[in-house]
Amino acid sequence: MAHAAWKWMVVVAGVGAGVLACSENGGGGGPFTFDAGVNKERPGFGEDPGQPVGNRFIFPSGIELAGDPYGASDADGDCGNGVAPQGTGQGVLVCVPLRNLSGAPVTMTFEPALVMLSTSASRYQNGMLMDRIRITIPPTGIGPGGVDAGPDAGTEEKPFIVPLHMYCLNEKRAPSEQGVPYALGPVSTDPDILALLRLLQGKAIKSQDDITVVQDALYNITEYTGLTSEDERRIGNLPKG
Repeated sequence: MAHAAWKWMVVVAGVGAGVLACSENGGGGGPFTFDAGVNKERPGFGEDPGQPVGNRFIFPSGIELAGDPYGASDADGDCGNGVAPQGTGQGVLVCVPLRNLSGAPVTMTFEPALVMLSTSASRYQNGMLMDRIRITIPPTGIGPGGVDAGPDAGTEEKPFIVPLHMYCLNEKRAPSEQGVPYALGPVSTDPDILALLRLLQGKAIKSQDDITVVQDALYNITEYTGLTSEDERRIGNLPKG
């Protein structure tokens, strides 16, 4: 898998395709020849009801959420704090505010198969991270209380905000939008998701076409009967990481 941050500007020309692939008007880039199989019930994936199944995401000691995650900027996928976008997905772009109470920098890992859950009343995507992201979180600082704060207004916390770029889990729903509320979900233990991650080991996601290969394979899991032989062939042709 690619470990480096995916710069949103590199894929801006493909944003239209990415958005369509996560909306009611588009598909995952077919046509496909599906292998025989049974469409499994997968809570939180596709249109299956319920919450995704998996292991609880555990933060390292001293690190915690500093607020609810929310949709990143529609224009460039960042969170306005100078931290480069992390991950290669295009459909679910989420800002994750973190607090580091350890007093020293802490390097943490966002694991592949981490799910981000839309908590909006509208039909927005759940997202999945397909990359292993390692990032160093500095100690949480304190800054001025705001533009209009007077001398006695005190100070406010300055969280470290990580922009995560994730893949779509619900083909017929809208991609994320700026400010849409999200919640941190589990790290999926779905056997087909784990099989996809094994196929992606040692591969690099370097282009819009590479992103489409991954998203198509993920949709075959979330919307249909699972990975196909064509998915395996296309993933096998991805560049080495």
